[in-house]
Formats: sequence, C-alpha cells, structure tokens
Amino acid sequence: MLTSTQLDEVLSIAHKKINDEVASGFSKSNAFFNTMSKSPHRTYSDGGTSITIPIEAFESESTGFIDGKFSTIPVTANQLLTHCNFDFKHYVSTTTFSLDEIARGSGKLAVIQLIEKKIQLTKQKAIRDLSSALHTLSSTDPNQINSLKDAAADAAYGGISPTDVPSWAFSRDTTSTAINYATINGKFQELVGLGQNVGDQTGTYMPNMIISSSYTMGKFLDSQVSQQQFGTEATLRSGFQSIMFNGVNWFSDNFVTGSKNSVTADNELYILSTNTFRLFYRYGFDRSSPLDVLNMRLPNQAAASSQNYMTMNLCNISRRNNAVFTALT
Repeated sequence: MLTSTQLDEVLSIAHKKINDEVASGFSKSNAFFNTMSKSPHRTYSDGGTSITIPIEAFESESTGFIDGKFSTIPVTANQLLTHCNFDFKHYVSTTTFSLDEIARGSGKLAVIQLIEKKIQLTKQKAIRDLSSALHTLSSTDPNQINSLKDAAADAAYGGISPTDVPSWAFSRDTTSTAINYATINGKFQELVGLGQNVGDQTGTYMPNMIISSSYTMGKFLDSQVSQQQFGTEATLRSGFQSIMFNGVNWFSDNFVTGSKNSVTADNELYILSTNTFRLFYRYGFDRSSPLDVLNMRLPNQAAASSQNYMTMNLCNISRRNNAVFTALT
C-alpha cells in the first residue's frame, strides 16, 4: 500500500511525463504537426498579447532602371507592408486519479501501471483533439488554434481579407473533380514557379508536402498503378507513411474534409509549402506554463489532478504559396 509521501513522489514523476507526452502527442498527431513541432517552424514568442506578422502588401514604386545621367530617379514613397494579427490559443490537458483507482492497486507497481495507462489515454485524446482542429474552421470553436481550413478559406485571415491583399490569398481550386496526375500537377507546377525564388531561413517556399484523406490518395494511386512511388525510409522512421508526387511526400490524414466517396464533390487536397507556416508558442513543449499544476487535491472530491497547459497558434506567413482542391471526387 502506498503512503501519502510515496503517492506524491509517483504523481510528481507522472506530471513531468504527462507534460512530455502531450508535447509528443502534438508531433505525432499527423505529419504536418510533426514538421511544425520542430525548429525553425516552431518559434518561441516571449512577449505581447498576440502574434503580429508583417506581410508584403504592395511592391516598391521607387525602383527601376535608369540611364545613369539626368533622368528622374524613382523616389515615390509607398507602403510596402501591412500586418496580420492572431491571438494566442490555449490547450489544457487534465489527468485525474481518484482514491478508488489508487486503492484498487495492490502495490506501488500497480499504481504506476495505472498512471502510465492514464498518461497514454491523455496523449491519445490530445492527438485526436489536435488532428481534428487542423481541419476544422476555428469559427466553429474560437478557442482552438488556426487550422489549414482557416488559412485556405476565401475569407479574412489574421484580419486581412482577400480583397485587401489579393496577391496574398491561398490558391483555391473549387471546380476540378478528377483525382489524377494532370489535375494535381497543374496546380503543383504553378506553386513551384511562385515559390522557387522566395523563402527564408526555413528554405524556399516551393511545395514540399501534400495532404489528403486516404480515399483521395487511393483514387490517385488507382490512376497511377504502373508509376506508384512510395515515401522514403526517413519518412517512415518519422512514423508516417506516404507516397511520392513529383519528389514530394503525400500523406494521408483522414481528418481532411470530404465524404470519401465518388458521389459527393467535396473531398479536399492540400498542396503545401510547410516553410510558410509557423507554430508560435509561449508555453508547452520545452517551456512550462505558470499555471501547470502537480498533484492538486480536488477540494470536494476524493481525487487528485495534474494540469498541463500549452499556449500557441498556427500561422501562415505566405498564403499564396499554398493551394487547396475542394471538390474532388
């Protein structure tokens, strides 16, 4: 039988493990978040109440070729940048151990096994929450992080509407229905042309990831029976299976929107430059929240809880270097 001191010790260890496992759950929820959970995509933000990102709104009007003599030099001053703003979003994971659960353990080992099982259940729930949120408009739940659907929507993003800066909008194909190489390659090559000469510390903004449901991927493979190319060994080691499309990993994610049949034209497919996305965070991963709680005794229940918080948001800094198909069958 565990003493109170021994239980506190076990729960202390559990608390740290819960924190590590929830962060791990983020990276293991899907291939996209796996990329976002790593530097330089994962970016620590140490101040402010929101996330502000400068974006190019207009081209400079004070550049151009001159004759080098007495022609008028272009010096027109004009605004180049505008800013989009995003709020931080918060995720909490609570693990509770009741007196009855602890009493059923026949010793320290049994209690440890109980705690490990609870940790795994907490992690699995976090994975489901994050995977679902990636493909759900945040307008349905204003507390959730920004999603791919938010970035791809024909609507304001970060306070900037498509009519404010048309050149910044996500590329949307709302009419193509065929799932084949010709359909997808046209949009893919368009993004290659846009992204190959621009980029930042993460690399160029060329497309480097495709995401769809397994249904859409399967339909594509059916059309390419003699030319199927599967993902690399390195990709498999990361825990995600993929196929290759023009040298880019194509991952299946069954949280992607779509009826997953050939009747309803609503299956989505994303062609992404992950280098245009950032996961800004304040707490979580390698930084504990000041409100993280270890072994909190509930005042009116025979139970103790541990709470872990993550403060973060997913932001796209160059929407036009990404595309979505919304009507595939």
